[in-house]
Parts: sequence; structure tokens; C-alpha cells
Amino acid sequence: MIKSRMKYLALALTASFFMCGGAQAATQSVTANMAFDSVLSLTKNADINFGTVKASTVGTYTINTAGTVTPAGGGVIVGGTTAFGQITITGSASQTVSISTGTYTANNGVTPSAATCSYDGAAASACDTPLTGLAAPGVGKVLRLGVTASSDGTQAAGATAAPTFVVTVIYG
Repeated sequence: MIKSRMKYLALALTASFFMCGGAQAATQSVTANMAFDSVLSLTKNADINFGTVKASTVGTYTINTAGTVTPAGGGVIVGGTTAFGQITITGSASQTVSISTGTYTANNGVTPSAATCSYDGAAASACDTPLTGLAAPGVGKVLRLGVTASSDGTQAAGATAAPTFVVTVIYG
């Protein structure tokens, strides 16, 4: 009988512990906020075109962001239509962008180098070193491109060359 009284006493103490609020819990919900901005996008509108130059001649040709070609070091312009490169940049209406060029790849004995950039009508400047803090592109700002191309003189009449370089645009 003492054993059963102790058993009832233990049950009564346990029940009173829970009824008196000995164990408590509290909860709070937390909101995770997130803002989304526009994806940065590049659309190439035009490649660079140096026109026609003299074959079998070592020379250097520089095209500026207005499309004017200047020969040097033996280079000779024969004619044809010239054009600067053009890319439209779209993205955030509030985040600035940085633009840089690099990864120059030669083709058919012609090596590109020293790209120039004119962003949103600004004066042209070298863009191998990143141009930073440029205006947010929003619905679209134009990037004009120029470059220097060096010909090694191995090109035959009627041949073409299509050297390339990479333009990188990032936020920030």
C-alpha cells in the first residue's frame, strides 16, 4: 500500500508540474525579404570593320569609336566601308557597371590589341583596364568599340581575317 501511495504521489507531482506551467514555449515567425533587379544583358549590334587594306603588307590599323581607320607602320587603306563595333547594354536602372576588354585572339596573321570604348556617348578611352562606376544601363545604353589590328604581311589578295576580343560588363 505504501508503494501504491508513492506511485500516486509521483503521478500527482508530475501532473501538477505540467499544469502549473513549469515547461513553456514561445514562437515567433521571421520574414525573409528579397529584392530582385534586372539581369545584365549584352546585344551585339555590329562587329568592327576595317574595310579593305593592302595585302602582303606589314602594318597596323587603328579604328576609333567613330569608325575612322588610321594606318601606320606600312599599313595601306584601299577602300571599303568601315564601322566601329557596337553593343547595347541593358540591365538595372540603379546599379553602375564596369566595362573591360581582353582575351585578344589573332586570326590569319592579324592580331588585335588596345581596344577603346565609348559608353553612352562619353569620350572614348582605353578599356583594357576596367572602366568603373559607369551609369546604370537601364533599358539600354550603347557601347561603341574601336581597336588596333596588326597585320604580319602574310595575307594574300582576297583573303580575310577575323581576329576577336572579349568585352566584359559587370555590375559594380
